[in-house]
Parts: sequence; structure tokens; C-alpha cells
Amino acid sequence: MLSVVRAVEAGATTMKGVIDATGLSRLKIERALTALEKQKLLVRDGQGFRATGLPKTARPARQCGSCNACCDILEVAAVDKPVNQLCKHWQTGTGCTIYDRRPQMCRSFVCAWLQGHLDDEWFPAKAGLIVHFSQDAVNVTADDHCPDRWREEPYFSKLAEWSLNGIRRIGNRGYATLIVSGPDRFMLLGRTIVPEPTLFGTAFLPLTQDTFRYWRAKSPEHLQRLHERIAEIERIRQEFGSCAIPDNEDDDPQAPYRPALLRLSNHA
Repeated sequence: MLSVVRAVEAGATTMKGVIDATGLSRLKIERALTALEKQKLLVRDGQGFRATGLPKTARPARQCGSCNACCDILEVAAVDKPVNQLCKHWQTGTGCTIYDRRPQMCRSFVCAWLQGHLDDEWFPAKAGLIVHFSQDAVNVTADDHCPDRWREEPYFSKLAEWSLNGIRRIGNRGYATLIVSGPDRFMLLGRTIVPEPTLFGTAFLPLTQDTFRYWRAKSPEHLQRLHERIAEIERIRQEFGSCAIPDNEDDDPQAPYRPALLRLSNHA
């Protein structure tokens, strides 16, 4: 809901404006708008959406100062700005030359450092990393001048911590931790790095407190079968005290799962 709040506060007055600013689905935005109306924080009328008293937490706790990382690192399709290329509308000594008519994405974007969630080591111009929160993810974009900075400390431990917190949350409150570094995409499962996660999802099983075994799904049906097998592994663990974990990431399990798992675990 906070991303919708920021979009409206920044000037988005229509459903299309909020969609463009947040990237959320129409359904999620409608739910957020309804909740804001109930809290009397927003009014909808013939002229669109108007903020009537948005939470103070929606306002940045800091100022950008010398940092223009978001104008350099992030993609802004509305002004044909590709990722990791300084915006053509940025001018040294002047800043944004179209500030009063900048796209809605630029108006509503607030990074995690600017919100006050991170200490000064995460100052984007220094770290080469931009962190921002969406409804279901912690999103990290790396400057192409330091594409592996996110793997270094103190950054990696913090990202791993966020990932574990997201995994431990229940149901729809959970979130993913995603990293974009040039053409590469990664997802963190604690301290386990999943390269190029698929759109269909990733099934995973804890190995230690902060590491996981994972399988990248090739289809929704494949993901369902992986989850069914993981559930059977957990049942065998409870019954026998241990269960071997298949180590072939490319496998496509088929029911019944129990006999094969018992043989693999020498419990048959």
C-alpha cells in the first residue's frame, strides 16, 4: 500500500498513473485505494484521486544530495532511458532538466536509503546499489561499474537477512529478495544464490539455518510437483529422522514420491 501512497502523493491522479508509477496490478491498486479511502487518507471523485492526509512514513527521511544513481542505474522507459546509462535529461550542475514534467516513475520513486531504512554505507552513489521495496520483493539494482558489489560485505549479509525474513513470513506477507546486475538476475534464499530464477517460481528446502537446496520450475505443473515432493521429504524426515534430498536440479519429479525417496534414503 505504501507504494500506492507515494504515487498518489507524488501526483498520480488516475488508475493508469498509479499503475505506471508502481508496476502493480489493477486489482492490487484497487485494494490499496479502498483501504486508503476507509482510513480517510484518500478521496476519489470526478477529478481522480486526491490525498487528504497521507502517513508521514511515505515521505523521505533524507535528501538525495549529490546522489543521482537512480538517474543513471535504473531503466525509465518513459524517457527512453536504458539501464545503467545516465539519463539524457541529466545535466551536471543543473540536475534534471525536465524536473517539472518528469515521468510519474521518477516522481514516485523513493529508494530504501532515502526512506531511512539503510545506513550511510548504502548511500547509492557510494555503494553502487539501489535498493527499493515493492509489495512482494526487495529489489536491488547494481551499477555496471561494480556488478558484484552486492556479494560483498556488509551488503550481502543484510540482503541474506532480508531474504530469510521474507521466507519466514506467512502466506501473502512473504516477499522475495531479487538482484539485477547488468543482464544477470539473481534471487537470494538466505545465503544461497539462485541464478536466473524462472518466471514459474523456485521450490526450496532448508539445508541449514540460512542455506537452501533449490529447484527452478519449468512450468506451473513442475512447480506443483516439486512442492509435493518437498512435502513428502518433510513427512519422511518427521517419521525417520532424515531423508535424502535429490541433487539433480533439472529433474522433473512424478508421483508417487515416497517410494523413490525411501530408496534414496535407505529407509525402504
